[in-house]
Amino acid sequence: KCPVHGGLHGRRWCKTCQLYNVSFPDLPRCVTFGHGINAAMEAAIDALTGYLEVEMASGETIPEASDYAKAQAQAQKQSRELALDIPADTVYLLVPADPQPEPFVRVAISMQPPLLIQIDRRAKEEGLSRSGLLAAAAREYLARPIER
Repeated sequence: KCPVHGGLHGRRWCKTCQLYNVSFPDLPRCVTFGHGINAAMEAAIDALTGYLEVEMASGETIPEASDYAKAQAQAQKQSRELALDIPADTVYLLVPADPQPEPFVRVAISMQPPLLIQIDRRAKEEGLSRSGLLAAAAREYLARPIER
């Protein structure tokens, strides 16, 4: 169980559309975004929970969750290291997560070799397994509204 892990480091990138970029100082590869602070928080909870579930199922070690002050300090340090300005309206929040990893089910799928090559290349770039990338892509696709 992980009731709170790291923090939402929300930087508003677009004042017109209220687009917030979200990052987790404890988990640098876990990022998301949302249009408005509420959508950003929902996306943060979903991204954090999914990230932790995949990492746990893969046998990865999950770092100890930072408290608010440490998470904020880490986020500010990371921004400075990347030479990013920290806007005055940057939001720092702790994000709850309750990952419930389920056992994986092995499936056989078919696809054309060039697509598989692209998937493997992207998975490697992202530090994911092929299955991890396909699962993340499926989650993202399923989260989209159905257009009719």
